[in-house]
Amino acid sequence: MPASIWPFLGWRDEPSQSPPPVTVTVTGVRIPADGTPAHLLPLNTISDSTGTDSFLIHVPDLRVHWNVGNSWDFRDLHRLDFQLDSYIERSHHLRLKHDLQQVLLSTRRLKPEQLLHLRQRHLLHQQFHILQQQQSSCAGAYYVFFSFAVDDLPENLSVPAWISHISNGDQRHYRRDVFLVKMAPCEYGEDGCAIYEDIDPLFLDVLAEGPLPGASISKSPFYNTM
Repeated sequence: MPASIWPFLGWRDEPSQSPPPVTVTVTGVRIPADGTPAHLLPLNTISDSTGTDSFLIHVPDLRVHWNVGNSWDFRDLHRLDFQLDSYIERSHHLRLKHDLQQVLLSTRRLKPEQLLHLRQRHLLHQQFHILQQQQSSCAGAYYVFFSFAVDDLPENLSVPAWISHISNGDQRHYRRDVFLVKMAPCEYGEDGCAIYEDIDPLFLDVLAEGPLPGASISKSPFYNTM
């Protein structure tokens, strides 16, 4: 794009080049739309900057599962945080504080892509759930990846209600298979790329049984304004 176009977009500088492609294989969870039990499976990641998940830099390659029409392009995600108590983990608080400091102190130096990624990361619908003590190995942050291509894919009615809940009794609707991946405790590397870790097999029991009842918090700047 010609350099003269960027000021019209509100950008002083041309966006930086995308980081080199990142590919890893991680154990995730698949919730099939056909009613069969959720199960673990290996997922390869690809670099893709076209979706609302671009702040992760590399995301699970689900094109083989969402292979009809625009089902891959019409994808979204939301976040689940599983804890052992009702206090938001210090690491989560510090990450929010760090990102806020970036915006408040370094706005002139932040590139448009960085600002976009901050918005994507913090405007996601996010749920906090409390685990039972015997499920401690499942504590951490997870992202739920789903397609909303209503014209191309059948609805998935197998996603637990405690995951699909938005607010005020509303439920999110998913199309075909739904997938979850887990973030490593540090979540992001120095290059800004997401760091994933394998999901513990015990998490399948968490999906089936659900977290502790009455101990969940749902927050989202977007949905709270609806």
